[in-house]
Amino acid sequence: MITFKHYTVAVHDLEQAVPDYEARFGMTPTGEKAFNNIGKFDFVPVGFNGQTMCHLIQPREEEDSPIAKLMLERVNPFNPHGEGIYLLAYDCDDVDAFCAQVEANGGRVNRMPGGGNAWVHPTASNFVLMEIFPKS
Repeated sequence: MITFKHYTVAVHDLEQAVPDYEARFGMTPTGEKAFNNIGKFDFVPVGFNGQTMCHLIQPREEEDSPIAKLMLERVNPFNPHGEGIYLLAYDCDDVDAFCAQVEANGGRVNRMPGGGNAWVHPTASNFVLMEIFPKS
C-alpha cells in the first residue's frame, strides 16, 4: 500500500515563503530550517496541527544542484524565479515491489545503494519527481 506523505515546493526566497504560507494558507513550520546535503538545498517543513504537509525548499548558490537547474528551466514571464512543485513524496509498505512494478511497466527508478528511499524518474510520471519512503 502506498500513501501520500508530503509535497515539496521550490522557492527562490525561503525566508519569505514561510510567512507567506502561514498568512495565506494557515500552514506553520513543523520543524526547524535545515540543509539537505544531497540536494544542496535549505528547507522548512510546514503543515497543519503539527503534521507536515509541505516542504518549502530553496537551492543554495550552487547552480549545479538539481533544484537550481529545474528552477532555471522553468523561468518565464509569469514565473520569473522558476518556482513550483518539485516533488511528491509517498510512504510505501514494500518499496522494492513498488519499484519493480514501475520498472516492469516501462518506468525508471533511482535508488541510493543501501538506502531505503526510491525516486521515480519524472519521465515515468508525467514529469513529476516522486520520492518513495519505506513506511516506518
